[in-house]
Amino acid sequence: MKILEYMLDATENGLMTPAWVEDGGYWHNITDNTYIGLVQNNPEYHIPSTVNRLTAAQLEARQVAIHNATPIWKPALESTTAMTEAEVKAAVQSWVTDKGVD
Repeated sequence: MKILEYMLDATENGLMTPAWVEDGGYWHNITDNTYIGLVQNNPEYHIPSTVNRLTAAQLEARQVAIHNATPIWKPALESTTAMTEAEVKAAVQSWVTDKGVD
């Protein structure tokens, strides 16, 4: 799987994940309204050239930068504790492994 950074498409049914994103909606960046999604390594369809393709290391750097600007909270109901930078990195690394990213 390959990592893509994308924006939602405006459709007649509202904002939707683009059809070419196979597994999306992850790691929302509220600053620029981008999301992270996945696509097969060699898709048989067109992906716009304006879409950012990220490596696992680039995704980690993206998430750390987002966290430094707006802290990412620990995943618990009504958590009031921000993750540490190490926890953000570990979460990204775990996600990358779970999703089978190359």
